[in-house]
Amino acid sequence: MSNKSILLVEDDEFLQQLYFELLSNEKFHVTASGDGTEALKLIESKNWDLILLDIMLPGLDGFQIVEKLEKTQKKKLNTIVYLTNLDGNDDDLKKLKKVRKFMIKSDMSPLEFVENVKKLLSK
Repeated sequence: MSNKSILLVEDDEFLQQLYFELLSNEKFHVTASGDGTEALKLIESKNWDLILLDIMLPGLDGFQIVEKLEKTQKKKLNTIVYLTNLDGNDDDLKKLKKVRKFMIKSDMSPLEFVENVKKLLSK
């Protein structure tokens, strides 16, 4: 599994660094971005094994990125997992249906985050 490529899109610098280090330590090839506009270009430039996409981002937000991909590169939607802190009562969670998977950051320890990523990549 160590040859898997992951695009990590997270604007919180602490979380981005933490997730980057955790995934890199597992020998994944990780590229990180903290901006939605840059992330869209990165998504379009390569076939990623997994895209971990924060929702609230500068530039384009995660929902806008998915909307654009629906029009141009729909197959890439299968590799996207939203990273969010939205709770179950938030109307924005309804938009998550376009992408089948999401992880609630505040509900996971760093170890659980890594285990979830491994499970996603093993499917």
